[in-house]
Amino acid sequence: MNDPIIRYFGWSSLSIETADGALFFDPFFRHYCGAQWFDIDDYLHAKYICVTHGHEEHFLDVPVVAKRTGATVIGPRSVTDFLAWRSGMPRDKLVTIDTESVSTLPGFKVSSFRWKHRDINLVKALSKAVFHGNATQLSWAWSSATNAPFYSPYTGYHVELPGGLTVLNYNEGFNTKMTDAEITALGKRFRTDVLLAGMQLDFTADIARGVKALNPKIIVLYPPHDKFHEMMGVSSKPWADFAAAASAALPSARVLIADPGFVMNAATGEVLPSRPSVKIAA
Repeated sequence: MNDPIIRYFGWSSLSIETADGALFFDPFFRHYCGAQWFDIDDYLHAKYICVTHGHEEHFLDVPVVAKRTGATVIGPRSVTDFLAWRSGMPRDKLVTIDTESVSTLPGFKVSSFRWKHRDINLVKALSKAVFHGNATQLSWAWSSATNAPFYSPYTGYHVELPGGLTVLNYNEGFNTKMTDAEITALGKRFRTDVLLAGMQLDFTADIARGVKALNPKIIVLYPPHDKFHEMMGVSSKPWADFAAAASAALPSARVLIADPGFVMNAATGEVLPSRPSVKIAA
């Protein structure tokens, strides 16, 4: 392998793949909300796993992939303690980070930062699911409360590769909860070549102010909750609107929309041919 490769597996599951191995964010492959694009076999090359937060569609397959591959998991203490306690993961395979940690791993320099999630009230979600008889929503809310560290800190990751290329995964942080000052401070702290960012609901203006502050060369926008929002009866603006907002805010950047199976040369921004290995979608 020459240039680093970035892959998108659906949900918030992405990888950075280099000659030094593969670093994954939020691996998640199971059939969920009527959709599945990949399976465990597509994750067997994982060397490192970074966990952004403890919501179940970000977390439930982390211990599955880690146990099958022997990958080291990186996350805040609530995540690593949960994995040690509930999944029996050995402590030497867990790297605990805090708000501004820097972990130098073979082939990857990983720095962490905090972002703010849009408001979610788990108790309210449970009550609403019971009241409306929504079995799928009830299952999600109960599972989130019991099978994952739901209230873990929301953590983003900046990754620097040996050749100097940098990738920042902002996950779901582009929303109204993040202030201009917080995003500007992040842009001053990190140099970003490739920005990975979730797009959802109506947060187009937040995408625009975020990319302007971070000033990346390449922007990869992915839909972390498309199928989940369908289950909840919630819709988002068209993906093209998010791309247009990012392009208008930072005309110099290349803006790409990632569908499950998306593969990109991280150094050049060239989109490479690929496809999902399973692809079951409602």
